[in-house]
Amino acid sequence: MTLFVRALLVSLGLTGLAASWTMARPSPDLLIEAPQNLAAVADEVRVIGNSGDFSGALLMTGLMGFSSPIRVVLAPKDSPMARQTPAWVSGFAVGESRTIVLFPDRVSRYPDDSLRTLVHHEVAHVLIAEAARERPVPRWFNEGVATVVAREWGIEDRARYAAAVVGRGPRTGEALDQGFAEGGRRVTRSYALSGAFVRWLRVEYGEFMTARILELLGRDMSFEEAFVRATGDTLERAEYRFFVREALWHTWVPFLTSTGVLWAAITALAIVAIRHRRTKSAAMKKRWEAEEELEELHSRPESRQILDFTRSKSLEDVDDDVVN
Repeated sequence: MTLFVRALLVSLGLTGLAASWTMARPSPDLLIEAPQNLAAVADEVRVIGNSGDFSGALLMTGLMGFSSPIRVVLAPKDSPMARQTPAWVSGFAVGESRTIVLFPDRVSRYPDDSLRTLVHHEVAHVLIAEAARERPVPRWFNEGVATVVAREWGIEDRARYAAAVVGRGPRTGEALDQGFAEGGRRVTRSYALSGAFVRWLRVEYGEFMTARILELLGRDMSFEEAFVRATGDTLERAEYRFFVREALWHTWVPFLTSTGVLWAAITALAIVAIRHRRTKSAAMKKRWEAEEELEELHSRPESRQILDFTRSKSLEDVDDDVVN
């Protein structure tokens, strides 16, 4: 915190807030527990915690910094904890104990496609629990905030979101929560939609709306009440606008007209044209080979005799038919 901001808080009489802000750290103090075979991963996680930019997580949760350490448990794939946890889970957080558990062997699963995104994702869950004072937070909102914090919005996210809104998919936050509980592809769809929904909410109602909602939850408000207070709109109306109206114009149209999709279409057309040309060339080559074989057959003396004999027999057969 700058001296100017600190002085401003003190002048306003917010000395407690100024003191807590001064004590807070901009990056988490990670207390890592790992077996010897994951020592290298532990070193990498430690570097991520010390040098990573967690300002986005602090902004979206409304916290001023990390006031206490976070315990990180690295679990190998053959550990009892890994065997008891669904295979699609690459990590989870226990907010009340400020503990996160990571399964490094599962890092490649969406949306945590790297160790960095996984660490940021789970740290965000700890901050969400702290900001809400451990009050219940809807799963879609919790995962949506963590996903936005951990990864940039890229073409993979757009593609997954575009696929998720096709057909009779989830149309409410409650339906997204059910998808997280069902496992399989529905989990990936719920991650993609939750992240997209939270991004859209921040564009529509301001980048501080997530922090405001968490603050109001910490005051024992229901999520629906906190949403209205933070946005001036109802959750039902926001869900309708996003899932029904925005899905076409803000997903399919930009996605289908993007440079990546355009080049993909050009590549597909080129592949079809190449295959058609190869098929046509192969047929033409076979015809040329057949003509060459026929010419070679005609050039041989024995072949001429056979052909002359065949022609003479054919003429005799015709004469016999005429006579008869």
